[in-house]
Amino acid sequence: MALRTSFRFTLPRGRGVRAEENRKVSGTMRLVQVKDIIQIERDGDVRRDSGAFYVVLLSRVITALGSEKMITRKTIEQLCPADFAFCVDFLHEINHQVIKRVPLRCSSCSHDFFGEYGRLGEA
Repeated sequence: MALRTSFRFTLPRGRGVRAEENRKVSGTMRLVQVKDIIQIERDGDVRRDSGAFYVVLLSRVITALGSEKMITRKTIEQLCPADFAFCVDFLHEINHQVIKRVPLRCSSCSHDFFGEYGRLGEA
């Protein structure tokens, strides 16, 4: 059973990003990796408590957004506040969903499926 690592989304407002004609702005976000966090913590802007953590993180994990060729900090900074908040919430949702799901196999029929923890830390 392969773990899903990429997720599609559509921005609620779509302002600040070039969209295709008459279409909502859609994108793709991948799961956060440990190396993303380590590299972000080494970033000078993030170290100075500038509030840049999510801007930098989103610029790393959003792999496609509208017709943008490259997703950079500037791309994320140009989002309207509602779209930025949506992206942060979506980031948390997909990453926490994966953390709470564990692969299981039925001992009777050998069917593979995912089970969910009710709360993180629960065994």
